[in-house]
Amino acid sequence: MVVAVALLVVGCASDGRTLRAPPAGASAPAVPRTTTPGQSTAVAPIALTSTDFEPGGQIPLDYTCDGAGTSPPLAWGAVPEGTSELALTVIDTDANGFVHWVLAGLDPTVQALATGVVPDGAIQAKNGKGAAGWTGPCPPKQSGPHHYVFTLYALTAASGVTADMSGIEAVAAISKVPGLTATLIGAYTRA
Repeated sequence: MVVAVALLVVGCASDGRTLRAPPAGASAPAVPRTTTPGQSTAVAPIALTSTDFEPGGQIPLDYTCDGAGTSPPLAWGAVPEGTSELALTVIDTDANGFVHWVLAGLDPTVQALATGVVPDGAIQAKNGKGAAGWTGPCPPKQSGPHHYVFTLYALTAASGVTADMSGIEAVAAISKVPGLTATLIGAYTRA
């Protein structure tokens, strides 16, 4: 009985808010940071949004295979100093990483994309269907919601993406370049 009370007292001595030390060799992921000459290091925020759907919300019919199939409007505002190139990828995480769009070579001064518009000088790699450009969400009917991850990359160097690359090759090339990212997830379900 005395042992049980002692264990209870020891177990309740913590308020539950104290973190344990991580195991040897464990590390946390790096937090993207930028520096400006003469200033301290600070986290550089970047956000990706759409005026036509909320984060986690349903992607409107117009941007899917059941509608006009045009790319949705996206906005992100100013990017961190030192950004050499912007790139955008859209991947269906519920379809084995099917690539819906890879847009690279965007000038860092671009702060938004209008519906169905690709800026001059931008490069579109091949999507999962083997064609350049946007291919709208088109999950199998009655397969439940599919989630589309829109990722904006503010790259510190050129991505090297070319128009003849497959989407998977282009995403891999973009992912190798250091920079900041912002994501927006939309969903689409076909009845």
